Amino acid sequence: MAEAQENPAVIAAIAASYLRQGRALDWISRGLTLLGVLAVVIATYASAPLSVSGLAVLAVLLGLVQSYFALRAGFDAEIFGHLAGNAFSTTNFDGAMKRLGLFAEDRASRPMSERARGAMALVRRQAIFLVLQVASLLALPLLGAML
Repeated sequence: MAEAQENPAVIAAIAASYLRQGRALDWISRGLTLLGVLAVVIATYASAPLSVSGLAVLAVLLGLVQSYFALRAGFDAEIFGHLAGNAFSTTNFDGAMKRLGLFAEDRASRPMSERARGAMALVRRQAIFLVLQVASLLALPLLGAML
């Protein structure tokens, strides 16, 4: 069977939809980050061991990193949405991004599928940092009980 020709608008629409799913991960992580901040405050006032406080701080830092990837994924979701709707061409987009200093020269003129794969990796990174954040928060009571 012959491989179908790449349709940039379809790929951009799929990528935009995929990237928008990162919002759910971001909201979960924001709640966990607030929980981590609360744990830091409680650990400080309770004079908890440094390892417990450190684990709570780690949960907050992991949440902040996840937020960074969420911001990037949200931006890319908007861009891919515009590309899917043919609001502008990839050539216009590449030129504008270069002029704004947001794009490296070697990143231009890539096929839409390659662009989409790179952008969709942001959501996977969000998920990884969310899992690490959950693990660090779940470890808090275990570590506290062991000490």
